[in-house]
Amino acid sequence: MEGEFAPHIEEIKRALDNEIDDNSIIADLKKLLEYRVPIEEAKRSLIKKYGGAEKSIVRKLRDIQIGDRNIEVSAQVLEVTRKTINVKNMEKIIFSGVIRDETAARNFTAWQDFSLNAGDTVNIKQAYVRNWQDRPEVNIGNKSKVTKLSTGIAIPQESMQKKLSEIRDGEINVQTVFTILSIESREIQTKDGGKKILSGIGADDNTKVPFTSWVVLSELAAGNTVEVKNTYVRSFRGVPTLHINENSTVTKLDKKIQFKEQQRVMIGDIIEKEGAFDIVIEGNILSIRPGSGLIARCPECSRVIQKGICRVHGKVSERMDMRIKAVIDDGTGSLTLVLDAGLTQKICGFTIEEALKIGKAAMSQNAVEEEIKKKLLGKMLTVRGNMSRSEFGVSLVAADVSETPDTTKDRARELLGRMPWKT
Repeated sequence: MEGEFAPHIEEIKRALDNEIDDNSIIADLKKLLEYRVPIEEAKRSLIKKYGGAEKSIVRKLRDIQIGDRNIEVSAQVLEVTRKTINVKNMEKIIFSGVIRDETAARNFTAWQDFSLNAGDTVNIKQAYVRNWQDRPEVNIGNKSKVTKLSTGIAIPQESMQKKLSEIRDGEINVQTVFTILSIESREIQTKDGGKKILSGIGADDNTKVPFTSWVVLSELAAGNTVEVKNTYVRSFRGVPTLHINENSTVTKLDKKIQFKEQQRVMIGDIIEKEGAFDIVIEGNILSIRPGSGLIARCPECSRVIQKGICRVHGKVSERMDMRIKAVIDDGTGSLTLVLDAGLTQKICGFTIEEALKIGKAAMSQNAVEEEIKKKLLGKMLTVRGNMSRSEFGVSLVAADVSETPDTTKDRARELLGRMPWKT
């Protein structure tokens, strides 16, 4: 056996139930490598050719990475919802939710019914990891194998005491204290039918976060200050969100936490964070990024599309929309600011219909982007919204925007008044 192929040959043979001659494997492997097939892909191809099953790689949820294939995890199911999606113009039922082991909690999607229920402990083999909102998501496909286990997952008993500003996506067994600013009930569709859950906003002295409770508790009422234990954290659109379920403990406290609403935060103070909820920033618009102005979206999934083709739904009747993607800077840092059609109209003064007329008159949709540049470049804006981090950088999706009043003269007078003038 040629030495350089020895470890790869052994790995292939371990995945096979039948005996294949080493020389045949080497010959086939060399042939694939000559065609510049990556070694890992070549091994998977040969295992499939010889009728074997590639051995799953055991992972802890904390360690999974986007792009991982053929992984094996053992975890407890925390929540399961049922969804109907449209795939290539055909309806398909999928199941999504959250699983956890002793290291982390992660989202999952099951592409068929594996009879998963909240509270089940399962072993999942031949799963793969996809990107969901820039976070790793376990995908359980048609080739995956799911086995229900009789023993549970050993979860650390000691809670991690956290301030709301310290919580991070994937953390489990979190303990924290907050006052409930607002809360409402809503109904979602689980695999067993409708279920009432609670969604709200909690705050400590300087941070607000959204939370979801999968159980309806009297302690969870607006104005109450509560201590919650054994909660977990998952991100939604980049913002860490607390989740309370049947395993959590919620205690009403006889005290109030006074949340100090910040008038403005500095960009430099938040760009190193994982996410930030309902913050206000102020800065100058340095540039308008490509993709601003008029855009076309898929009417089914709202993805931005080109020439009426959606990569999921194929040829569609496009829906016109408008947005701004800009770089905003306050001297301490910069990030990408995203404004939807309504806020674009508010700050620029034209509707989608008027933008279409601008593009038609110039015979180019790029004319709308140029019009946005004329109106916004160099201006100072005050923006409220949620900040998130992704592979594309740090961005803030605005909920409101306004032009900041020009206070240059007032600031100049204030500075002059501080100068130690000599007579």
